Amino acid sequence: MYYLLIFIVVLLLIWLFLIWIRKTMWDAVHRNLLDLEDLNSGKVTRRGFASRPLYHGVYKDRDVTINFSSEKNKGKRRTYVDISYAVHVAYTFTISAKEWMEERLDDSPMDFMEYTNASGTVFMVRPASEQNVQHLLEQAGVKKILDSWNDLAYLFAGKTGLIYEFSTEEVIKSSEAKALMQRLEQLNRLTGDM
Repeated sequence: MYYLLIFIVVLLLIWLFLIWIRKTMWDAVHRNLLDLEDLNSGKVTRRGFASRPLYHGVYKDRDVTINFSSEKNKGKRRTYVDISYAVHVAYTFTISAKEWMEERLDDSPMDFMEYTNASGTVFMVRPASEQNVQHLLEQAGVKKILDSWNDLAYLFAGKTGLIYEFSTEEVIKSSEAKALMQRLEQLNRLTGDM
């Protein structure tokens, strides 16, 4: 009986420690988003004690939402930073990291073309048959942006806006106001090249 009680107490302490680590991490991310709020108009919300924060704001007169998600894949937990940017684009396209996409597709992707950036990261771009998309990928400014997106999961551009998601193992560093402002500027430049 005594050993069972010790075992339960140890499990409880481990569980509390893990909650404390999670809360500490999301507190740091929350502070980073508050710094972003100081640079842009916006509001940071958080639903609970150890929950992920959410940012709603405006960048270049367009609505922006930044939130966080995670998944466990092949025994490894990944955290994603999701940015929604309400900007109208002339045509619809998707750019995904090939590795990220292959983990989610059962068969080979159709109507995709491959694009490799300067670091060797391979992207799948769709629709491959769209001349506007091919022209976009040939522009020097877009190539420079894609060269810095080695952590991209996917970018979807549609008539109602962009959804941009990248993975990170250092969510605190990736959510710093300066880093997020750089991502927002890249998205804004990308849509300016369309």
